[in-house]
Amino acid sequence: MDCQPSPQFERKYQFALGLMFFLLLPSAFATSSTIPQEITALLNQQKIEQAFSLAAENQANLEGEPDFDLAFGIAAKATNNCNLAVYALERVVQILPQKVVARYALAGCYFELGNFAAAQIEFNQLAQQNLSAEMQSIVAQHLNVIERSQERNTAGWHNAIELVVGQDSNPNNGVENEFIDVPLLGQVKLFEQSQALSSSFYDLNGQFSYIAPLDQSSAWFSSLGVSHSEYSHELAQSRSNLNAVLGYTTKMAGKDISARLFYRPLWLEQESFLDYYGVVAEVGQAVLNQSAVGAELTLARLDYSNLDELSRNQHWLNLWFETPVFSGVSRLSIKLGNEQSQDKAVDFNSRRLLGASYSFAQQLDVSWYYKISVDYLQAEHEQTHPLFLLTREDKYAQLVFDLQYQWQKDWLLTAQASVVNNRSNLSLYDYKRSNVWLGARYQF
Repeated sequence: MDCQPSPQFERKYQFALGLMFFLLLPSAFATSSTIPQEITALLNQQKIEQAFSLAAENQANLEGEPDFDLAFGIAAKATNNCNLAVYALERVVQILPQKVVARYALAGCYFELGNFAAAQIEFNQLAQQNLSAEMQSIVAQHLNVIERSQERNTAGWHNAIELVVGQDSNPNNGVENEFIDVPLLGQVKLFEQSQALSSSFYDLNGQFSYIAPLDQSSAWFSSLGVSHSEYSHELAQSRSNLNAVLGYTTKMAGKDISARLFYRPLWLEQESFLDYYGVVAEVGQAVLNQSAVGAELTLARLDYSNLDELSRNQHWLNLWFETPVFSGVSRLSIKLGNEQSQDKAVDFNSRRLLGASYSFAQQLDVSWYYKISVDYLQAEHEQTHPLFLLTREDKYAQLVFDLQYQWQKDWLLTAQASVVNNRSNLSLYDYKRSNVWLGARYQF
């Protein structure tokens, strides 16, 4: 996942730096009230909520006094109330355009609210002022992030290549036991490649995307992702993936609407294994304060090259809710689905799916980004498995931690750690897996 700005971008970092300037710079205004100084003292003591409460209580009486507006704006920004802070900060900047801390806080608020054009103007104004070397570097980094964000939404190609190396505890999703019980056959010894094995690996992948805007609210887009993984263990199967997408997105009646076609084939040991293709339609609606809800419908087909009995149609409905939490973005999804075999003779592979996922992503500063994802899926098959004489039931859980560091303008250092646990009442499908890797990504 690319390191992208969000409405919650770097709140803590911007506030801490802005507060440093606020506390160090002498007041440029005269006021008859001591409230601004009291707010400043509370901020200096890290009593953020109390500072904002005091500012809000006195807003009706002191609003418009520059000293109070500056204190109110910084306290509001510190408590993630940038929608309230911008008006006060705009008044301060209008009166004193050289007031660095006010313009810096205003630029940060514009960024958090998603108004990147206004944020860019304010950061460009800051870049022209007499700043310290550290402050100049931070402003330049902000402008670089804004520029990359704008590039992603402009016509043309947006590409990245990445190389990762890591360790996988179970690349074949094998079981831990050498023998399993099969009612019709008794104890059966598994092939070595069906047993859990550990291997180091490397993965080389590329992502090539093209955006063709039609107007300010609509665009066609396409992307092609290719990936190849090789393992050091001779029994670990190498794999190659392709992910091709063609889609359209627009805004209509205040809703974000998109549709896309996808094709994702998989090769194992350079031999075709699976063709996965279908269509996805999604609609999202902004609600409350910077939150959104939406629904995503997927109609797809899984075709296995040499295992026709596993081929099936797939239907997914994903309901999601996204909202700012603390200084990051939180997303909760509920998933309903089913997969149906076309051949009734292998209907034991048809299954009902119920799942949920949660993710939290946060931009710590202009360089560091992380994301935590938790997924749970319960699958109940419709018919008794003819070999095991049981109806298969699986419970799949996954925990993933992603970390990114913006090393240089076009370079990202990446890392991921994941744990998977698939519990099944059929021992052949019961496995655990952990994976950790480090990588470097070049964006162009």
